[in-house]
Amino acid sequence: MRNYKYKLTVIMPSYNNGQYIGQALDSILMQQVNFIYQIIITDDCSQDNSPQIIREYARKHPDKIVALYSNKNCRLFQNVIKALQIMDSEYFCVLDPDDYWTDEKRLQKAVDFLDDNPEYTIYATNTYTIYEDKFVKLKYDRPNINEYTSTYEDYLIGKEILSTTIASTYRNVYFMNGIPKEYLNLVGTKYEEIFRADTARNLIHLRKGKAFFVNECVGYYRYHGNGLSSSLLEYERYITSAFARIGYYEFFGRQNEEDYARMIQNLYIRAVNRYHHELISGNMQKLSTLYQEYFKEVMEWLSIHNLKEKEIRVPFSLELFQNMSDKKIIIWGTGYEASRLIETYHIPIQEDTFFVDNDNKKQGTKFMGKQIKNPKALYKEKDALVIPASGYYKEIIRMIKEQKLCAESQILNIFDFEKNWME
Repeated sequence: MRNYKYKLTVIMPSYNNGQYIGQALDSILMQQVNFIYQIIITDDCSQDNSPQIIREYARKHPDKIVALYSNKNCRLFQNVIKALQIMDSEYFCVLDPDDYWTDEKRLQKAVDFLDDNPEYTIYATNTYTIYEDKFVKLKYDRPNINEYTSTYEDYLIGKEILSTTIASTYRNVYFMNGIPKEYLNLVGTKYEEIFRADTARNLIHLRKGKAFFVNECVGYYRYHGNGLSSSLLEYERYITSAFARIGYYEFFGRQNEEDYARMIQNLYIRAVNRYHHELISGNMQKLSTLYQEYFKEVMEWLSIHNLKEKEIRVPFSLELFQNMSDKKIIIWGTGYEASRLIETYHIPIQEDTFFVDNDNKKQGTKFMGKQIKNPKALYKEKDALVIPASGYYKEIIRMIKEQKLCAESQILNIFDFEKNWME
């Protein structure tokens, strides 16, 4: 067995958290332990008073604290790598500088468990979440669970119980001989950002052992707008999680394809649902370039990695929907459903908008002040957006395809979304 210099390392990646970092460091230094531990702080070119505070703590505790500074911002993943490169311990954990521990035995409990249970690579606990308004609640509300063991197979079927950064401790089974090449190769790739936080760290170690969760709170996870995930909208979290699982699938050797396809599909559906709810509430802001890319990559991945015996259906086009105001609108339907869809989804009725109906008696009349035309009028509208707005939408779409009235890419099928994906 390898001889380590320290029993445990606490890694603290720092960036612009000067108002909190002292409390975080004090919560480490108060730990009552019977082993030697080290604190590695990596400051990522903070622009506040963080570096000064770190230097003062390092000066007072030279036997425990090593501080690394950067002259440019490298972002979290690379900032943590700097600590992993010099880490020399049997176990390690990460404490963000805006969180803090309250249990003075937090580290000792983790080490004792991992010492006694070599088949486990993760020791995790519960924690409190403290909000900016000082409202506090449990991070994981699991009143009927005291202890729980998870495996990687549990993760694949959604039955794992893991924890957040503040409450997880790891057996050093992945970085004990330096940083593996495949991990370093993530730097500069599209997957770098998704490997920066606790989910990827949990999975890497869960692949090499089991995780133990004990339902006791060891500290406070601070929820504020500057956090990694707390500033994201709900649909952004879902689509980021879906994209992240593509990265995990690739990183772990493209194994368990069906399990990953199922997880990614479910997250994608949730992301689409939440995003469409944002849109129909009147918030018509377009997706940022980053999230456009995430949606595109996830949809393309799902189209390739289909679940066996199940069709992965995609709700109506986000791109078409968010660009409605830039397109000529043609609505096929002249009844209640057409009126409802227009009102519910804020479909803009523009100056050149017209309606389509198969009923010869309606053609040439008006609906909502706009002319009703024969479906053949679509032949001339190569760039318009065609919205089926009738309970017979399936027949309408079939007719469009059979008669090639317009390109399939012009069809905005809101009904299919409503019937299959609305929660």
